[in-house]
Amino acid sequence: MEFRQFLMKKGAGVVRPLITLGLVLCLFAPAAGAEELSADAIIDKSLENNTLGFSDAVMQVTLTLISKRGTERTRQIEIRSMEDKEITRTLVRFHAPADVAGTGFLRFDKKDADDDQYLYLPALGKVKRITGSQRNQRFMGTDLTYADLESRDLKNSTIKRLADAKLGGNAVYVIEAFPKDKGDSQYGKTLTWIHKKSFVPLKTEFYDKRLKLLKTLKVKRLEKKDGHWVAMDSRIENVQKKTRTRMLINSVQFNVKLGAGEFTQRALSGG
Repeated sequence: MEFRQFLMKKGAGVVRPLITLGLVLCLFAPAAGAEELSADAIIDKSLENNTLGFSDAVMQVTLTLISKRGTERTRQIEIRSMEDKEITRTLVRFHAPADVAGTGFLRFDKKDADDDQYLYLPALGKVKRITGSQRNQRFMGTDLTYADLESRDLKNSTIKRLADAKLGGNAVYVIEAFPKDKGDSQYGKTLTWIHKKSFVPLKTEFYDKRLKLLKTLKVKRLEKKDGHWVAMDSRIENVQKKTRTRMLINSVQFNVKLGAGEFTQRALSGG
């Protein structure tokens, strides 16, 4: 969810980042060492491993929205995700508090095309497709936008591998990305620090079109569960508006048998 994912389509957190957020190989030669990976190979491996941080799984998540004045609001959500051939399907359902309960978000992450996103609001009683400039709007009051929840920006960016670094004692790749279509993207550039072992983005800086820092996404706790790396605790901060969002994963189940029928517009609306 921001994050997209939040976090980027996309792993590591909704906020697959969302975080996203969004995040989608075999691009490295069999004899190539990790240090020889290109920027494209690093990003592809990160996206493949970290489409919201998991696939064929269900997780229970607490979102905490913190205003400029420090006021907190919480959201209890469930995220379901399944991978099927060329598409990863993700369904986000809000369960609490009462004023957002029943709200749903559906995303189809496509490897060779733009993602499809749909939002269901119980008060309206219908499914709305998220298109165009709507993708740059905030997702359900969080500091993630709908665009942050998909991998579209990375797929359509010019990327460069900078010098490797250390982040919190972890060896990381550093990737700089500039959108090819500057008029369509909400950002002027992004900088991402990717964990060399898990390929989970541990930190992302988002810059506005004037190349001033707009917001940051940081993974506070990374754990390996059932062979999968998961960003259990992530924070997104809008440094210009001074608002923050925390994404805390309470539980996650892998190898859950899910069907494509659970990821339709009809299912999204509760039909």
